[in-house]
Amino acid sequence: MRPVTAGQTFVVLGGAGRLGRHLLPVLRAQGHRVIGVSRSPADDSPPDGWVCADLTTAAQWASVQDQLLDLLGGAGEVVLVDLVLDRTSVASMRRSISAATTFTVRTRRLLAAEGHAVRVLAAGTTAALAPLGFQTPYGRAKRQQAVHYARLECVDLVLLPQLVGTAKPDRSGDQPGAVVGNSCTYEAAAVALHAIGHHPARRSLWVVRGGDPQPYVHRGIAGLPGALGSLVLSHTVGRNSPTAHRRASRERLALLPPRIRAGVDHHGAPERLVRAFERYLDMPRARTVIVGDQPARSKEDDEQYP
Repeated sequence: MRPVTAGQTFVVLGGAGRLGRHLLPVLRAQGHRVIGVSRSPADDSPPDGWVCADLTTAAQWASVQDQLLDLLGGAGEVVLVDLVLDRTSVASMRRSISAATTFTVRTRRLLAAEGHAVRVLAAGTTAALAPLGFQTPYGRAKRQQAVHYARLECVDLVLLPQLVGTAKPDRSGDQPGAVVGNSCTYEAAAVALHAIGHHPARRSLWVVRGGDPQPYVHRGIAGLPGALGSLVLSHTVGRNSPTAHRRASRERLALLPPRIRAGVDHHGAPERLVRAFERYLDMPRARTVIVGDQPARSKEDDEQYP
């Protein structure tokens, strides 16, 4: 029998992606064991082990799971972090999210059967909150993913703000009365994910709010031709382009008066949309993380986890 290793071991699916490559060094800096899974392992932040695989190919899953079992050894708590996302096209995006979800659920079951304590941490953007009329293929795919993950006993569903490469947002489109959302850097998002993963395991929904304001243009009725044009494009020649769908959604949002937009624009994660998402998933009340802060402990947390 292998000795049990104290502490958490993080298995980061999509470890070489935009967010994954920022999360790996954050986890290692805190002394955690880290195993990365990716089609093309990164060289700049080597974890304790890499598993090279394309998770959209189900035929590779058994081999990946065998390698994970060998690398995990006697690990105590295992955190399966799902960051998988192929942005190449709408079709590849949907396929990557669906495959990663199924792989994660099955691997969690396998690891639990092997005696590991397993929790799932799945991150996506607030696009999953968008109401009908403003949803994108990505947002709909992440909503469906959340439905599957919400059935697990130990899961952290994390809604991230708009992620940017630098802390200073582009204010070129800022106008008086413009609706302001929020954003954060990939590095800040990685720190927030680590803090969430370190919180006691339970069934939780998290909203990460960035510290950097992100302005959005209000065009009103003058933007109607552009909104119609982008909508048509997203349903014709751009139907397989995530960028085209995202642009079409933003153009429609730009038509709304600021007061109305504030309640339906997912970029700002308005409470109305968050509460609706909680009910949709039958999840406990969402907890909020402000970038740079530790997750707030509610009164219930203090009673259960002194």
